Amino acid sequence: MKTVKILLAGYNGEKYIEEQINTILKQQGIVPDIILSDDGSKDKTLEIVKEKYPYIKVSQNIPGTGSAAKNFLKMVSGLDFNEHFEYVSFADQDDVWMPEKMIKAIELLEENHAELYCSNLTKWDTSDNSYNELKKDFPQKKFDFLFEGGSAGCTYVFTRKFAKDLQNFLKNVDSTNWKGFSHDWLVYFFARSRNCKVVIDKNSYIHYRLHQENVHGHLNKLSWNTVKEKSSEVFNGYYQNHIKNYIQHLDKSSEAYAIYQQFLKGYFSRNRVILKYNTQLMRDKKKFLIFAVLNLLKF
Repeated sequence: MKTVKILLAGYNGEKYIEEQINTILKQQGIVPDIILSDDGSKDKTLEIVKEKYPYIKVSQNIPGTGSAAKNFLKMVSGLDFNEHFEYVSFADQDDVWMPEKMIKAIELLEENHAELYCSNLTKWDTSDNSYNELKKDFPQKKFDFLFEGGSAGCTYVFTRKFAKDLQNFLKNVDSTNWKGFSHDWLVYFFARSRNCKVVIDKNSYIHYRLHQENVHGHLNKLSWNTVKEKSSEVFNGYYQNHIKNYIQHLDKSSEAYAIYQQFLKGYFSRNRVILKYNTQLMRDKKKFLIFAVLNLLKF
């Protein structure tokens, strides 16, 4: 059976982490090797894990990194490649995995000779106990990695080689003052900009729990408040902020670099880029339409 390093990010997760760990331990066809990195919990997260799962490797960030994204990538940076494992997976502390989640990811990676796997996921709204699909498996576009991630990071599974290359890449990434830093987007950006093959599964093997403590989960609920928040982000330079960080990691002779350069130059240049490349910038046509309209409205 394949050994998989499960990188579990924890922070004040006492309500949920035991249920999530149990679903990881019940994964079919693999040997899960869980690493918990706690980001300075003030509750009983660490005590629960140490007492009930003494074999799980546990570390604590003091001071905390301040975000799940930074916590996840700190774990990637700390991976020991003298240890035996064939795949790596991210795990949120509050989700629930279906028993076949990992083996289906590995099968799809191997069938497609891919290095990074992500998938659709099932939104689990605990306020009314409803379940709805969050679709991510739209066809990949040539430059989609410049403006979005592949899926939620909790669906990501990748090969040992990819993990090693990502670890080296992260040595040159400074996220200290990177507002809204996202591991979902960064890992997908790294994969696609380096011509690594990515496969996005049409199936969902994860219940993505939405609750009051979610940092970003509420943004996956369609509501007027969500629309207002996302619009406000764009008007306040959301894409420009990220592009200024991502552009540093692109070949200056590449078309991707030129797209970023033009996008940063100003209103007319930015919208010419959007008009020229059109839906090659995003996979979901509805998302692209909103993106295009908001950028037309942003002066």
